[in-house]
Amino acid sequence: MAMDYAELLTGLLMNLLVILIIILLLNFYHLSKNRVHKLHFKPLVIYLFSSLLMLLSMALAVQLENGFLYDLRFIPFLLGGIYGGKRVLPWLAVTMIAIRLPLLGPGLVITVIMAILATLVMIYMRPRMAMKAWKTRVYWYSLVAFGYSVLSLWIPSLIFDFGHTSTLLIYSFVLTGSTFFVFYLCEIIRTIYILQLEAIKYEKMQVVSHLAASMSHEVRNPLTTVKGFLQLINEDPTNVDANSELSNIAVSEIDRATEVINQYLNFARPHPELEMEVDIRDEISRSKEIIMPLAFKKGVDLKANILHHHSIKGDPNKLQQVLINVMKNGLEAMDTGGTLRIFSYLEEEKVFIVINDTGIGMTKEQLMRLGEPYFSMKGKNGTGLGMMTVFQLVEGMKGTIKVLSKPGKGTTVILSFPSYE
Repeated sequence: MAMDYAELLTGLLMNLLVILIIILLLNFYHLSKNRVHKLHFKPLVIYLFSSLLMLLSMALAVQLENGFLYDLRFIPFLLGGIYGGKRVLPWLAVTMIAIRLPLLGPGLVITVIMAILATLVMIYMRPRMAMKAWKTRVYWYSLVAFGYSVLSLWIPSLIFDFGHTSTLLIYSFVLTGSTFFVFYLCEIIRTIYILQLEAIKYEKMQVVSHLAASMSHEVRNPLTTVKGFLQLINEDPTNVDANSELSNIAVSEIDRATEVINQYLNFARPHPELEMEVDIRDEISRSKEIIMPLAFKKGVDLKANILHHHSIKGDPNKLQQVLINVMKNGLEAMDTGGTLRIFSYLEEEKVFIVINDTGIGMTKEQLMRLGEPYFSMKGKNGTGLGMMTVFQLVEGMKGTIKVLSKPGKGTTVILSFPSYE
């Protein structure tokens, strides 16, 4: 008899292991699809997996000398009913009976009775448990499993004069404990999933709030200046020379506000609208000509070297914007002069563009925050939108960006794009 008990316990634990493995694989597969907009499985999927688990439980059932089968098929039935609802429960009850039908025997009657009772109990309990805390639901449904285990052996004792107390205790303990463990695990996974959804939503709201605060700050400053100058012009309209100078400054401030708005628009629509062959040599040369006056003003030596004649696919205007933004950042990091190098080469069917400066550099913490909204190395003079736009535009052209930097030793930005064929 001791051997029978060991066999029963081993068989039930093996049954539990199979159920856990399949449930974990299903949840991990669902999470790996990044379906952050959808939390629940479809009823048909729940039914199919619950039926599969019940079938496997039957295949791993333990049959002792008394002729009854011991398995954990009630656990997938319970989980399917909890997460599938009324549309799944009746079909699971039918499936539970159907997979037991070929074996016949006295246990078939018990299966029919228990399937009907369990279905009625679940239909009654499920809506009442829906608003409860998940831990409360775990305890209540574990109690249901305990009741199922007791009745499934108590009823045979009345009908077939069956009375193995030790078997009853082992089966009740394993079924109740397994139900608690499996359901607790499922609820933990669901809770983590909900927290993930909330974290993503919170992160999006943070980005929006940072962008809104940054834009209002950057646009308000030039508009305030324009307002003040217009008031000065209005106070003394006869002073033509002074008013002309004030008008020029006001126009430049409006241009600055327009540039900030354009940066936000570029970030909102980062992907290139035009795809064509872009000659790397030509775009680097144009960008160099545009940035040259600023480099001369800062006393920076600008050097360019292109070691190939290849092209990439994308929008030349977007690529030029990326290059100018990165080069401008490099120049602004060298207040006391230095050298800005731009060179390009081809390697493994990829075009690499490297922009290196000898400026102040960045720490590891600053590198990690590079491209975040509202983060800039320029203090109050920057918004962080330039590099944020660079990251988006490079990604839109199916490229990658890597930034290397050390404090006091300058910064190197490595852009790579697929070579045009």
